[in-house]
Amino acid sequence: MIDHIYINGRFHTAKKAKIPVNDRGFMYGDGVFETMRSHGGRVFMLHHHLERLFHSLRELRYTPGFDGGEVEDAVYRTMAKSSLSNRDAYIKVMVTRGEHGGDLGFTPGGRCSLVIMVKKLEPYPEWYYSRGVEVISSSIKRIALGYQLYRHKLMNYFENIYEKDRAGSRGAFESLFLTRDRLVLEGATTNIFAVKRSTVFTPPLTQNILPGITRKTVLQLCRTNRIKVWEKSIHYRDLIDAHEVFLTNSIAGIVPVRKIDAYGLSTEIPGSTTSRLTGLYRREIEKSQS
Repeated sequence: MIDHIYINGRFHTAKKAKIPVNDRGFMYGDGVFETMRSHGGRVFMLHHHLERLFHSLRELRYTPGFDGGEVEDAVYRTMAKSSLSNRDAYIKVMVTRGEHGGDLGFTPGGRCSLVIMVKKLEPYPEWYYSRGVEVISSSIKRIALGYQLYRHKLMNYFENIYEKDRAGSRGAFESLFLTRDRLVLEGATTNIFAVKRSTVFTPPLTQNILPGITRKTVLQLCRTNRIKVWEKSIHYRDLIDAHEVFLTNSIAGIVPVRKIDAYGLSTEIPGSTTSRLTGLYRREIEKSQS
């Protein structure tokens, strides 16, 4: 349950929080957001999340009247206001372009709105990690090159919501976006990795996928621990033939996959490489709390 919400420097109870109905985030989904989590009161990879947020703001021509330090301070103040300073929390930071000025174009100098919500983290079931999850192919076909908006976490998130709901209605955890040529790109809310012969593969950022923070962390863990890793295109047939497949995001961490559409993975779940990376990832979390 959300207790208090931070809006442009002030706290409001969840019942009384409000934004103008002509806010461009409400009217058009004209905004960007970050989702992150804290462990025992410390937000994991906070600076990386803020770096990605402000990169998107620059690329998409937002003019925030605040900097990363102010957002960091506001995040921890919101956690304190919600009595979550020493607990695991789900945190969402949203920036909209502000109130609509009558023109769909970007109004120079418009005042952005900053909204922060936190709530107690409800962890995923343990069996997700011990037995693995099912994923399905998306009904929406994406293009791998030329369209760069997928590199940003846009508040216009309906495509992802639609596919996440579609997966859930079919008893699956996630939906995977593919191209018409059957290249695997990413999940509705996750990045994807495959393992074959002890080498880790993941689609490259040049295919216009989200530069996930957990994805970035896993790549670093591979390189510093002598695990072979390769950012390359993954065809669907290579995915279903992989020895291991796992998903990543900031809330779930690393989640093994046991079934892709009608194809079950034949190896032990979680596989040895997935298990090793999960252990390394958890140690990174522990180090961040010390």
